[in-house]
This record gives sequence, structure tokens and C-alpha cells, in this order.
Amino acid sequence: MLFALLLTVLVFEYVANYLVESHHLPNLVVYNVFFVYLETIFIVLYFYRLMTRKGKRRIRIGLIGFIVVGLINSLYFQDIMDKFQNISFAVAVLLILSCCIWFFFDIFRLKRYQNVNILSVPEFWITTSILFFYSSGFVYFMPIPYFDTMEMQLLELLGNVNRFLAGLMYLIFGFAFYAPLIFKNE
Repeated sequence: MLFALLLTVLVFEYVANYLVESHHLPNLVVYNVFFVYLETIFIVLYFYRLMTRKGKRRIRIGLIGFIVVGLINSLYFQDIMDKFQNISFAVAVLLILSCCIWFFFDIFRLKRYQNVNILSVPEFWITTSILFFYSSGFVYFMPIPYFDTMEMQLLELLGNVNRFLAGLMYLIFGFAFYAPLIFKNE
């Protein structure tokens, strides 16, 4: 699942960059489809395989709700071709952060990794990086409709922080699977 996510990110970043650099076209629809919707679905499906039966049922309900909100938002409020889908993104962030919190809650409640050094568990690292990126991404992407009125230096700073955390998240996705070798079980 993570490989599909990383491949999707590579493709949508390439396509978005190609549209802007080569054809001077807006890349908004690419980010709406791939970042807001497809990446969210991949991440939620990643969490789906980690959850208990009760968690899986809640994820299915949340994912269906996200898709319904996305369709309503795209059809009636924010045209997918003209505006960043920040309402849908807000719902996506809430869904993803809920999955992260549910994962950590399961660790403590179920004692899932009771006899394991938690630092040696790849899912711990992946979930932690997702939690940090999407928490900060929420702060960056929600005020997008007001970017015209914001100071350019602030926008650049927020954009750089967001890009750094995105890169760090994807890097941790790759290195997380080396965690069992680095942090041996005791």
C-alpha cells in the first residue's frame, strides 16, 4: 500500500510540475484529485489493514463519508477545476488524524506491541510521520482561499515547512522498515 502511495505521489508531482513548467497551465486539478482524494484513500486503506474489526468498521464509515463530502463539495461548493478542495481536505485530515489517534490508542489499550520495542515497529514510525505532516498540513492548506491577502514571506515560510515535513514523511516511509534492524527487540 505504501509503495502505491509513493508511486502516486511521484506521478502527481511530476504531472503537476510538467503542467506548470512546460505548458504554463494550472496544476490545481492534479493536486485536488491526487493529493486531496487519492492520497487520502491510500493512507486510510493503509490504516485499515492495521485496525481491529471495530476500527475497520469505523474506517469504512469514515471513508464513505469522506467520498460523499468530496462529491458534494466538488459539485456544489468548490469546483475541482477552479479551487483547491480545502473543505474536502479538512475532512480528509480529520479522517487521517483519527486513524493515527486510533492506532496509538490501540497500542495502549490492546497492548498490541506489549513485548516489542515500539521503536522497532515500522507502523509506529509511519503513523507518527503521517500525524506530524497532516497536522501541519492542515494549518498550511486550510487558509488557501486567503493566500491572496497574506504576506509573501509568510507564505514561503509555511510552504517550506510543509515541503520539508512532506519530504520527511516520505523519507520515514522508506526508512521505517529498517527500524527493526536499528532498534532491536529486548
